[in-house]
Amino acid sequence: MTITTETIGQLLDLAKQQQTFLEMFVRSWVDDYRLTGGAIFCGKGCRNCCSLAVHTGFAEALAVARRLDQEQAGSVERYALQLRELMQGVTELPEYLRLHRRQMGFCPLLNGAGECGVYASRPLTCRALVSTRESNWCGTDFARLTSAERDAFVEGLDRKVVAFPSHYVAVLQESGKELEGAAAKRMGRELGFALYGNLGVLLHLIRGHALSDACLAGKDEVIRVIAEAGFDHPLIVTIS
Repeated sequence: MTITTETIGQLLDLAKQQQTFLEMFVRSWVDDYRLTGGAIFCGKGCRNCCSLAVHTGFAEALAVARRLDQEQAGSVERYALQLRELMQGVTELPEYLRLHRRQMGFCPLLNGAGECGVYASRPLTCRALVSTRESNWCGTDFARLTSAERDAFVEGLDRKVVAFPSHYVAVLQESGKELEGAAAKRMGRELGFALYGNLGVLLHLIRGHALSDACLAGKDEVIRVIAEAGFDHPLIVTIS
């Protein structure tokens, strides 16, 4: 299989098309939901969801990496190295997600005003996360709530639309996951493997360890680069 820069360009084009499609779907769904009396609370400067671990495919990460300035690249590097240390001995997904929220802080791509510094190129997983409850709930550690507080939260959910027991819109998350799956299949056909992982880690590997060049060289080179950088952890980077 011959992999060229044109192949990578085609994957980037697909990622952009998918983001545009999802953006239109989200806007249409939100408009319709509000017409029926539903409330959506996402807005500019609302950042509590940005403490969640964001995972994405290689093409979306590459599109973001190409927009980063030196300050953003530095923030990404510090984030990735901190996460690498945090993940020592972590083997279960719930523990990873819990530790990320409690100890990693906000996304390294937020600017000083608490706004996304790469908003136009943000990945599908961010675009698909739409909240039906106030922003404080997006930053709540539910493991630390009392049973009465959890019961009150659940009671207030619109179960017709949310990905229960969360307060995020189910159909939009499902659409985002379907698009990610399609992108992974396309990458698998074109490159012989698919690459998916933590956004900050992928950005660091692209910017600091020539991950894009490794992808052109093939799967074995990608595995080598990831391992030498110390990020060969199945919860933060996967190759399939």
